[in-house]
Amino acid sequence: MKSLAVVLFFLLQIEGYSQSADEANLNNKAVALIDNEQYKEALPYLDELVKRNPGSTIFRYNRAVTLFNLKRYAEALADYKFLTVTIPEESEYFFQCGNAYEQMDSTQQALGYYSKAIQLENDIFLYYFKRGTIFLKDGKFKEAEADFNESLLLNPDHHNSLHNRGIALYKLGQQRKACEDWCLANQLGNEYSLSHIRKNCSMFDPCKERK
Repeated sequence: MKSLAVVLFFLLQIEGYSQSADEANLNNKAVALIDNEQYKEALPYLDELVKRNPGSTIFRYNRAVTLFNLKRYAEALADYKFLTVTIPEESEYFFQCGNAYEQMDSTQQALGYYSKAIQLENDIFLYYFKRGTIFLKDGKFKEAEADFNESLLLNPDHHNSLHNRGIALYKLGQQRKACEDWCLANQLGNEYSLSHIRKNCSMFDPCKERK
């Protein structure tokens, strides 16, 4: 995932938009508040900026980030969808649409947007992890395993991918492999994996075998 600062720079370059001094000041205030997680305080500045320049991708993106963090997911989604139309080659916007749909429990829509993000940019582990999590929730365990495999190829130490792949493998009847994933995930700091080990791995001790 790109950092907020990197994305803002990217948007500025793409948009070629020249802000007035007043707009730049308002945007700087909003970004400073976002950086301090003061989303409620940032929103009025961003609403004003979007009102003045409804086509600005910079202001739309900042407002989408703010609305999402305020858990106003439908409103954030509207801004992110605007961005997917305006800059359709940018994978993050599709990914963030998926995030918003997932928060609203619209898993099929989330799945579609995560898949589009992967189609646009296939080397970001988080995209595969999030889509794999949707597959896991929907009981599509083979598809979930495949996505967690891809996530772990890109980031082998991502303990949440290991933990979730363990769940998928267990559901597929591969208990030993599942327990091995949970052991490694636990060693990497996943606190939820330990309960799975205690509950499901009593027939053998793969954690001890790893040492």
